[in-house]
Amino acid sequence: MPENSHKPSVLVPVDVSTDEQPDPQLLELLEPARVVLGGWYPVPDQTPPEQLQEAHEEEAIERIDAIAAELQDADTAVETVVVFTRDRSTTIDRLADEYDCGVVLVPRAVQRVERILVPIRADVNLSAILSVVGVLLEDSEATVTLLHAAEADEDTEAGAVMLRGAADELLDGGVDADRIDTVSLESGTPVDDIVDAAANHDVLVIGESDPSLIERIIGDVPGQLIDRTDRPVLIVRKLPTEEEEDEAGE
Repeated sequence: MPENSHKPSVLVPVDVSTDEQPDPQLLELLEPARVVLGGWYPVPDQTPPEQLQEAHEEEAIERIDAIAAELQDADTAVETVVVFTRDRSTTIDRLADEYDCGVVLVPRAVQRVERILVPIRADVNLSAILSVVGVLLEDSEATVTLLHAAEADEDTEAGAVMLRGAADELLDGGVDADRIDTVSLESGTPVDDIVDAAANHDVLVIGESDPSLIERIIGDVPGQLIDRTDRPVLIVRKLPTEEEEDEAGE
């Protein structure tokens, strides 16, 4: 998998108005990546952002720098930014674009990272997802489950072929076969099956259906998975193709 030679860039949002810190196990998983720590400080509607920034920027920077120091000790490429904002979702979306982050972490508590779940759907950026997973597994002993939950009217053989191809791509990238499991399910409720499977895994890696993270809140599959599981989620963004960028520039 040639993409593995390029480190994925992961945006890790951190609420710097609190003592919140990403779980150390998650940070350890991200060590092979380039990490952007996006410190965000919530601004109430009636409060001028400049007022909060003047009062709390120094302590916010200290908090984000303390987290960065832990990653830098592990020789991880780290960048930090602190933003005072009224809108967390819009800010995260903007920072992901600004810092060229192809992955965004939805951080949650985790006791260990031993099993990674990758739900596979035909309409997402599968190669990018597998590239990210392959890099993260380089310095980890975690296993990965590739799961395809087919709709009742979906071609199950096509799903099986997709799973085999995904497993082969991870193998080509250097992941040992005994660390890869594939599961194919026929289901009338694929999201339910993925949520059930997530309960037996530590981290999910999912593809984004739309280039904007904001869109996930209206009920698409990635959004439902994020809302219905308490596991940390790595969202691999669906970046625009060169053709789409050219069209947008016209």
